[in-house]
Amino acid sequence: MRAKIGPALAFALVLLLAPLASAEKGRPKVVLDDLDLTKTALASPDEKYLREVLAREARRADWGAGRKSRIQYRFRVDELEVTEEASVVRVRCAATGWLPKGKTAKSKLSFGGAPKERADLIRRVLAIVARGVVTRLAELERQRRQPR
Repeated sequence: MRAKIGPALAFALVLLLAPLASAEKGRPKVVLDDLDLTKTALASPDEKYLREVLAREARRADWGAGRKSRIQYRFRVDELEVTEEASVVRVRCAATGWLPKGKTAKSKLSFGGAPKERADLIRRVLAIVARGVVTRLAELERQRRQPR
């Protein structure tokens, strides 16, 4: 059997527990400090797409910080290899991300698809790898900010 509480008591509980739930509300400003594409030859539209994906994933990730915080990270595409066979295109991609103080995250993926969908396949692989790196960086930042 559950006990019912009145609206005044519920409001008082919210006021008491709100500071514990989150010291700062909102999302931090997450900035891509450097996008390093020196190890790969990425077309200009694909680079623009990668920047958009990184920005979207950085907004979605839970960094464990509030709106007054600023988080910088770096991202490098280590490898982007596209091999074409008779009936399949294989895309291999590896990337690394860095936070300040030497925290790193890496992601690797190999994916295949139809030759007529080559451009979409490259973008899909870039998006998956970027999501993996940003998610891991956000987890590292959450662990760093966790009270001990």
